[in-house]
Amino acid sequence: MELRQLEHFLAVVECGGLGRAAERLYLSQPTVSASVRALERELKVELFHRTARRLVPTSAGRQLVPLVRRVMDDVLAVQDAMRAAREADGGVLTVMCTPDMSAEAVASWSGGFTRRYPAVSLDISEVGSRHELVAAVADGRAELGFTLAPDELRADLGFVELGVQRLLLVRPPGRPAPTGRLPLTSLGDLPLARRQVTRNEEDAVHAALAAHGATATTGATVPSRGAQLAFVLRSGFQAFLPLRMCAAALDAGAQVIETDPLIESPFGVVHRAGALAPAAQQFVADVRGALRDWYAAIEAHRSAGLGLVDAVVAARDTAL
Repeated sequence: MELRQLEHFLAVVECGGLGRAAERLYLSQPTVSASVRALERELKVELFHRTARRLVPTSAGRQLVPLVRRVMDDVLAVQDAMRAAREADGGVLTVMCTPDMSAEAVASWSGGFTRRYPAVSLDISEVGSRHELVAAVADGRAELGFTLAPDELRADLGFVELGVQRLLLVRPPGRPAPTGRLPLTSLGDLPLARRQVTRNEEDAVHAALAAHGATATTGATVPSRGAQLAFVLRSGFQAFLPLRMCAAALDAGAQVIETDPLIESPFGVVHRAGALAPAAQQFVADVRGALRDWYAAIEAHRSAGLGLVDAVVAARDTAL
């Protein structure tokens, strides 16, 4: 019997079928099906009634569910204990990010932690979607996951909100500048460079435009924020980019515009339920502190009369 078979069995139970379980596990449906059948052969008992539309646990399957959950909880407890032991003498803190947050953004917020804990090595990587990140945190491949707030969260996970991501419109140089905030319905005919999203996720830009009856042609779909900015500068597209990229976009010659309304989404950290390991807890606290200081600097400049775009630039220059 293998742990992965138990994990696959539990996913099928919780998802109500092979298809959704395979999506959660980022495996093919035949792989999950074969794993469950192998477990049934080894246990010499049928675990599911197979109907035309779903798999329903048999009596034996229902008895197995709490036992498997206990095993998986014990495995995660071992991983957490050993991670905490490693972190006491240094070790590695594994952090994952989705493209809408990006590893570059998280790295820029982690300076305080790396100075305070030089013995702890940060392993920061990106995954393709929010669903993939949630699965990685749940099965212990990542300690922390930075992402926009999930619409729903599994019971075995927690979420710490850190702030609100605000997206501004970035256009190539030389365009006529609007006076004041630009209504979303007045984007014009420049094609958009959009960020890729999976079919299980909704793009905040698409949702905001649809909600306000605005339309825009998609000229390119790209995997990262950096690629969006490249399309703006080199292909004459427009794109919605987060505040942290505004100063860089302006430095590169792009035009940055505040829209009415702003496109905003809360973001934060996904983690497994329960207490965080000491290094992970400190990392989250340091990131929250860095963001709080940055937001406070922006608001101070806005209170002095600057618009949002100029306040972001001034906050960057003050920090430098």
